[in-house]
Amino acid sequence: MLSYLKYILIVPRKFIMIWAIAPALYFTFFPLAFANSSVESLFRDTQREGLRGFSENEAMMNLLGIDDWDNFFTLENLVTTYFLNLFGVIMIALATIVLLNKMSAKAEEDGTFEFVASLPMTRETVYLTHSVVAIFFGLFIAFTWTNIMYIPIATMELTQTLDYAPLMSATLMAGLAGVSYGVLGFALGAYTGKSSYAWGFGAGLMAIEWIANAVSGTNDLFLWIDDNISSFGAYGAPYQDGLIGGDIGLVLAKIAIFLIIGFAGFRNRSLNLR
Repeated sequence: MLSYLKYILIVPRKFIMIWAIAPALYFTFFPLAFANSSVESLFRDTQREGLRGFSENEAMMNLLGIDDWDNFFTLENLVTTYFLNLFGVIMIALATIVLLNKMSAKAEEDGTFEFVASLPMTRETVYLTHSVVAIFFGLFIAFTWTNIMYIPIATMELTQTLDYAPLMSATLMAGLAGVSYGVLGFALGAYTGKSSYAWGFGAGLMAIEWIANAVSGTNDLFLWIDDNISSFGAYGAPYQDGLIGGDIGLVLAKIAIFLIIGFAGFRNRSLNLR
């Protein structure tokens, strides 16, 4: 298993490094926007007024998870609300689906999975190895992003700052939430052998829960989804409130259930080999 794990991490290493480093460098824009009072004022006032139309659209505000437009443009809100509670989760989910799809369902369709099928390993070992990659890849890129983004905060005198430990708590929740969608895509791809199912179910569930989170105040069904089963709804405010056992338990339970479903199908079906 360890040899196979090493192999599947080395082969897509360029993909892994791009997803780990490129977004992290981009998101350093957040702390650098608070390099000094002049830069902060220019950024805050320009963005707040230039995009004022968003604040007049309640549906768009809910979709972006913004409650107070005038106070949104702070370092804490940008990182913990805009980045970690929304787009970071989406990016983690998509990256996980792409990577695991390359290794499993898509590889079967392309015929490249024959090499893996010929190795002296059980299907249980193959699936377990992919599951480990799915979980830790999502967490790896999440923590890489926030730690690189934290470098300017730790080394420069900014007008606003973030505390490291609460930021890591928020990062853990974002990583687990993104993984919960990514492993559903991986599991359904493994269950069916069809890469389209990986995208349809993984991205589909993410879209449903994102919409439920955005419109939870308008419909009892969406409110129930947001409060009880949504990974977006599981967030709360980990930066301010710390980690909550129920929130972590929810996303871990979803990850476990999805992986078990995928395992049951992958173990018993005929492989789609050319």
